Amino acid sequence: MLKNMPVEISLRLKMLFEMLPAGEKLGDVGTDHGFLPIYSIQNGKFKSAVASDLREGPLKIASQNIKSVNLDNRIETLLTPGLYGYNDKNCDVIVIAGMGGLTVCKIIEDWLNDCEKTTYFPGNICFVLQPNTHEHIVRKFLWDNKFEIIDEQAIKDGNHVYVAYKGNFTLKKQNYSEIQCYTGKIMPERKSENDIVYLKALLNKQKNILSGLQKRVQLDDETKKRKALCSRLIGGLERILR
Repeated sequence: MLKNMPVEISLRLKMLFEMLPAGEKLGDVGTDHGFLPIYSIQNGKFKSAVASDLREGPLKIASQNIKSVNLDNRIETLLTPGLYGYNDKNCDVIVIAGMGGLTVCKIIEDWLNDCEKTTYFPGNICFVLQPNTHEHIVRKFLWDNKFEIIDEQAIKDGNHVYVAYKGNFTLKKQNYSEIQCYTGKIMPERKSENDIVYLKALLNKQKNILSGLQKRVQLDDETKKRKALCSRLIGGLERILR
């Protein structure tokens, strides 16, 4: 990259950028090459940012990319796991993206436990979360921890359909159904073009899982439960997509 030249980003990162509300300071957890904070500042959504990663290699690449576009005075790099060290960074928007869903849950769980110890309530921070796997577990975890999802978006980038959630932690219990853990609450109602792509991909995934389970000769109780769940999800998704 050349100094002051705009960075190019993937469809997945572009989706995240478009979900971000404008703010003073962005935090990007697991920043990898630092492209999202660079792009967000270059396009005027934030005045400054924190780009963090738990690995020295990717963070060094991010630092080089940040310097190459002359933004090292506006983007701080931070070597840290998850959200450790963020409580004094005053970020009004935090992104956790590009990693497995169980990792996303662990990062937030550790942070919430830390917040509880220090009586720090994170309700004023907007979070944008994009897990690469276990999306249903992330939704359930968020709702169980009083996180209100105010927007969901999906995009097909390459062979993978990505989904991201935007919202914040509240003091209010969030209600949800079994199928909503998989579909979310917003996309089945809105049914935009990308929503349909996501829901169809989810339907095909459940059909493939069920097909594999049906080929098993012996079915234990756990397999029977998984088959029943797949059948319920398939039926629900087919009703949504009619």
